[in-house]
Amino acid sequence: MLLRQIKFFTTVVDTGSFTEAAEECFISQSAISQQILSLEKELGVQLLTRSTRQFTLTEAGKYLYSHGKTCWAKLKS
Repeated sequence: MLLRQIKFFTTVVDTGSFTEAAEECFISQSAISQQILSLEKELGVQLLTRSTRQFTLTEAGKYLYSHGKTCWAKLKS
């Protein structure tokens, strides 16, 4: 698991949009989607429940999001 993938995941959740997160991270929307799918595969859990034009966090996604935000806050300081 790469820290970059966690950053992409938390940005998607923060913005509520794969497209906006991709713009904020300066990568394509398809690339950010692929990175999150790769993260899910590596962790062996689904982080997001996807539907047309929206998503919701799974319990695993909520857990990773809260810990991912803490991790980034510590790295920035």
